[in-house]
Amino acid sequence: MSVFELKMPKLGESVTEGTIGKWLKQPGEKVEKYDLLVEVQTDKVNTEIPSPVAGTLKDVKVKEGDTVPIGALLATFDTADAGAAEAMPSSASTAAPSAPATSSAPTPAAATPEVPSAPQRPPSPSAPPPQAPRAAPVATQAAPAPSSNGDVRATPVVRKLASEHGVDLDRVQGTGLNGRVTRQDVEQFVAQMQSQPQPRAQGQAPRPAVAQPEMPQPMAGDEAVPLTQMRRAIANAMVLSKTTIPHAAAMMEIDWTNVAKFRESVRESFKAREGYELTYLPFAIKAVTIALRRHPNVNARWTDQGILKVKAINLGIAISLGDDGLVVPVIKNADDLSITGIARAVRDLATRAKTKKLTIPDFEGGTFTVNNGGTLGTYLSYPIVNPGQAAIMTTEAIGKRVVALDDDSIGIRTMGNVVMSFDHRVMDGATAAAFLRDVKAWIQGVDPSNVALS
Repeated sequence: MSVFELKMPKLGESVTEGTIGKWLKQPGEKVEKYDLLVEVQTDKVNTEIPSPVAGTLKDVKVKEGDTVPIGALLATFDTADAGAAEAMPSSASTAAPSAPATSSAPTPAAATPEVPSAPQRPPSPSAPPPQAPRAAPVATQAAPAPSSNGDVRATPVVRKLASEHGVDLDRVQGTGLNGRVTRQDVEQFVAQMQSQPQPRAQGQAPRPAVAQPEMPQPMAGDEAVPLTQMRRAIANAMVLSKTTIPHAAAMMEIDWTNVAKFRESVRESFKAREGYELTYLPFAIKAVTIALRRHPNVNARWTDQGILKVKAINLGIAISLGDDGLVVPVIKNADDLSITGIARAVRDLATRAKTKKLTIPDFEGGTFTVNNGGTLGTYLSYPIVNPGQAAIMTTEAIGKRVVALDDDSIGIRTMGNVVMSFDHRVMDGATAAAFLRDVKAWIQGVDPSNVALS
C-alpha cells in the first residue's frame, strides 16, 4: 500500500491558482482511474479533475471554496500500486474541462484565503501606505517606464500586459505561487493606479477635496452574494477596460429585410440539414469579417510601441450564462467560414458554454468581439471593449417597423440597429463609421444571387 498525492495541476499558461468548487468524491470512497474527483474554478474555465490512479481517497486537504496556487496538495490516496504514486502531470490536459468561468470567472471572496507568496519587497519611497491589509497588488502613484523585470516571476503573457500599460512589474506585489505576478495582479494594479490622484506640479494649488459618498448600510432582508470566479474576472476585465481604454461609440440603423427574406427562403432546408434555425447572427458575423478586411485599423490593438494590426480575424462571441455571467469564446479565422460554417461555430460554442465544456484555448486569440444583445429586446446598448482589442459590435433587436422609403412612400421593413464601441486611441469616429457603413452595405445587399450558405 502506498500513498499518492494529488496536486493542483497547471490549467493554462496564465492560470496561477484555482478554487475548489465541489468535491465529487469523499474520504473513504474507492476511486477508479479517471473518475472525476473535484470541480476547480479558475478565472478562465471551470474544470473537473480526474483521478490519475485507482485507490481509496484518504484525506481532502483543501476545503470547498478555498483558493490555492498551482502545485498545492489537494488530497491523498491509498493505492495498492506502488508505481502509481508518481507526480501528477501538470499539463492542462490532465483536467477535464467543464465550464467557462470568466469574462473572459473566481470564487466567493469571503472564502478566499490569501495565497502564500514570497516575502514582499520593501515599498518604493513614493508609494502611498496601503489602506488595509490585502492580497491584491498595491499600486504606486506613478508608473514609470517598465524596467527589465528580470528578477520578477511572471509569465510572458503577464509581462506583455504590463508592457502594454506601462507597468513596472517591480512595483507589483505578486499574489501567485512563490510571489509570481499574475494577470489579475497587473489588472488590479492598473485599476488602482488609474483611480489615484496624480501628483501635482510644484506650486500648483491643491484641488478641493471631493466628498466620498458613504456606502449605505445593509438593511433587513438584504443578501450578500459572494463573488464567483466568473463574476470577479468580469469585474476585473471591465474595470481594466474602462480605466485604460478611452471609449467612444457609433450606431447605425440597418435594413435587414433582404436577410429576413433570404432566411425564410432557406428556413426549412437549413433546419432539416442542420437541425436548428438559421438566425440573423451568422449574417452579422459574416458582414463583420468582410468589413474587418477592408478596415485593418479596426482589427487591431493599442501598444505603447504603436498600433498593432492583427492579420488573423478571430471573433469573440459574447454568450450569456444568465445571472452567472457571460463568456466570450473565440471563432478562429472566422473570415474563412461560410454562413453555414459560422452558424455551426456559434452553435458549438454556445452549446459547450452552457454545458460547461469550453477549454482555455477556446478563449484565446480574439481580435474583435460581436455581441447579440438584441435577442433580449434591446434597441440601444453600450458594449465595453475587451482589453487587448480595439472594438466590439452589438446587434440590437430586429423587427418590423414603419419607415420612410427612398421614393417618399411609407413601408414596413425589417429594421435593427448595430452599435460599436471602440478604442479612440486606435481609431477615430470616421474609421468606426466607415466600418459600420460597410457592415450595413453587405447586410442590406444580401440576395440569393450573391450570397450562398456554404
